[in-house]
Amino acid sequence: MIRLMLVDDEPLAVNYLADALMELDWLDAEIIKAYSGMEALNKFGDGKIDLLLTDIRMPGMSGMELADLTREKWPRCRVIFLTGYNDFSYAQTAIRKGGIDYVLKTEGDEAIIHAIRKALDDIARELDSEEILKRSREQLHVAVPSLQRDYLLQLAQGEVDSLDARIRRFAELEIALDARRPVHIALGRIDEWGSFVLPGDRALLYYSIQNIAEEYLKETLNFAAFPYDRGRYVWLVQSRASEERTSAEEHTYKLLAGHAELIQAATKSLLKVPISLILASAPCLWEDLAIRADSLKIQLAGGAFNGQEVLMRELPDAIGEERRSSKDFFAENDLRAYLRNLDLLETYLDKGEREACRNLFAELAVKSSVLPVGQEGELLKLELVVNLSAFLITYVNKRRLASLIGSAFSLEALIQLPVQTDLTATVRHLAAMADSLAEYNGRKQAEQTTDMIGRIRQYVNEFLNEELSLTKLSELVHLSPPYLSRMYKQTTGQGLLEYVTEVRMNRSKQLLRTTEHKIQDIAGLVGLDSAAYFTRLFKKETGVTPLEYRESVVK
Repeated sequence: MIRLMLVDDEPLAVNYLADALMELDWLDAEIIKAYSGMEALNKFGDGKIDLLLTDIRMPGMSGMELADLTREKWPRCRVIFLTGYNDFSYAQTAIRKGGIDYVLKTEGDEAIIHAIRKALDDIARELDSEEILKRSREQLHVAVPSLQRDYLLQLAQGEVDSLDARIRRFAELEIALDARRPVHIALGRIDEWGSFVLPGDRALLYYSIQNIAEEYLKETLNFAAFPYDRGRYVWLVQSRASEERTSAEEHTYKLLAGHAELIQAATKSLLKVPISLILASAPCLWEDLAIRADSLKIQLAGGAFNGQEVLMRELPDAIGEERRSSKDFFAENDLRAYLRNLDLLETYLDKGEREACRNLFAELAVKSSVLPVGQEGELLKLELVVNLSAFLITYVNKRRLASLIGSAFSLEALIQLPVQTDLTATVRHLAAMADSLAEYNGRKQAEQTTDMIGRIRQYVNEFLNEELSLTKLSELVHLSPPYLSRMYKQTTGQGLLEYVTEVRMNRSKQLLRTTEHKIQDIAGLVGLDSAAYFTRLFKKETGVTPLEYRESVVK
């Protein structure tokens, strides 16, 4: 909804124009009235102004000064000056700033309405999705390094796109590697953080290590890097040759290994931080990046090599072992990828989306059905059940729900869930618990929405003669005006301001039937500033004027 502010030091002019605009069916706007520049400034705190209509010549603060202050606060606010002939050249000068129009007061209502339509069309164009996408593309280069890191980490966690999609993403994100060729991988570890102990310093340290590595490697190899987890990072390299052959693969490894020791030394010297590295002995397909990174992580952490400033090559039997167990690895990796997305389940629960929760658990049932057999599979099942149980317990504890949902959620049942006997039944039990949480949240949200609408309606009926703008009503329930407007319409099928008008008309009819108040007095009692606007609105809603209605019911 557009917020439109009218400012003029003549209250009659402001009220007349506001009344005329409120009768326009196509204008979905909240109208704020002010009778001086200072009063307008005082109302800035009520929310963003999208369109300002102001007189130029006003005592105290001029319309020009007000427009400057408005656009300083909201640069995208459109301004329409209502001006006389004497201000014509003055207004033309201001128009050069952009987003500003003017209307001569002598041109009448139609010219003002035309200028408003023009401004609203301009706002709509700016909000148009194509314009947003265009601006996003223009600004994309600023975010490219972060997007590169996120996408490469996604690949290293097993979330691999199709070849065509991967080629397109590499081009979009300007990743200096070939998505079609195998890639050499090195995994590094920060052995001590030195002076980079604060969380904000860690990103700087990763970036500094990457810069050092890039300086050594960029002349001979294509290079990309990203943080893998806390304390570890991944380097990806490819030769400059168009095809990887056995000799080229070994040459690439030797180049990487030869520079690795120099990079370690430079990091220790320049950053005062020791690092360790393990280098894959052969390149891997992008589809195998996750299994290779996971294997290198485990090797670097294990056995006699677990010291400081380690520089090692991948163990010779690791690749063959990985190839033999790749099916099991990907089943395991899919499961862990699911567990990393529990924030998605949290969102579904919070919103009370039961169907989405059920679909998510159905997907989990499929993933858990292909886990490897034997002890490894049983441990993975245990990992799954423990993670989901801990998630649900944490969810309940954080939201203080244990005493509210009663027997539907049993903490004892979570602790005693069977794992080895029947994983399918266990997942089904966890899904039922999640469903009960979603059902409870959905029901509470519906109750809160009903209560909120009730409070709004009670306030409207009790304070009908006061300001009942969307901004005022939204403050009552601590929501933003646009969201309140949408929520009320979706819930009741009626616009909130339509409801306010309906209550005003019903109260007006009651007063016309049961009292001898003058039309002007009744207008004030139902919160309308002028008898003329009240009469026009009443006739629009009922088909007769207030006086005609009174005469018809009195008879």
